[in-house]
Amino acid sequence: MSDLFQAPAVLNNSPWTDDELTSAIQAYLNMLRAELNGQAYSKAEVNRQLRASQLPTRTKGSIEFRMQNISAALYELKMPWIAGYLPAKNIGSTVKEKMVALLRDCGIDFLESYIPTSDHVTLATKVTSLRMQTLGTRPIGNFQPTMVSSITTSYVRDPAVKAWVLQAAKGQCEGCDSPAPFVGNDGLPYLEVHHVMPLASHGSDTTTNAVALCPNCHRRCHSSIDRDNFKLHLYQKIPRLIIEAPTAD
Repeated sequence: MSDLFQAPAVLNNSPWTDDELTSAIQAYLNMLRAELNGQAYSKAEVNRQLRASQLPTRTKGSIEFRMQNISAALYELKMPWIAGYLPAKNIGSTVKEKMVALLRDCGIDFLESYIPTSDHVTLATKVTSLRMQTLGTRPIGNFQPTMVSSITTSYVRDPAVKAWVLQAAKGQCEGCDSPAPFVGNDGLPYLEVHHVMPLASHGSDTTTNAVALCPNCHRRCHSSIDRDNFKLHLYQKIPRLIIEAPTAD
């Protein structure tokens, strides 16, 4: 019989094998990576290619549903999923666990930065990681962010020290000499008091270790690549400051 008259492959209604699931997941992750990077792709073409190669016995509809299963697993992991594949409802726990395991085997480290967090340090790290990438799509975000409670450590501060430092600045940033950027709710020039040697490093809460800074210079002390040089600049610029050595517990 001529090849032109060969019978089509018999469609398969049996449970998906791990190899089949892995093929679908790899295709899904390739599409998701493209979507997150703002690159064009065709879900229909990917479906067609899967049926023509790794998944010849699966129907277009079954592959579409499997993609929705993958979205459901990613949703459970609080990771982004393809907008065109809404997470499938009623996905069994066994299927979900298998999907999650296979997703991790296929490599989803590139999605870790997208997982929401309540930790400020972790958040800053993830934001930096994402800023180094090309975010092609606007994130959906969370319209009802989860609230978490945590125990925080605070230091007992002397209000007179803070008031004195702010008065000494006379409404001018002691770091860059710019005027306070606005007037606060108290009707006074808004500046922030920064401890040059951090209290967490056993710095003192004294006028010889505190400066009045604009928000920009204050952030510079904590977050800039030249914060150590800026700290030295403050010591050299402001005569009342006394260098304190950090101590550890």
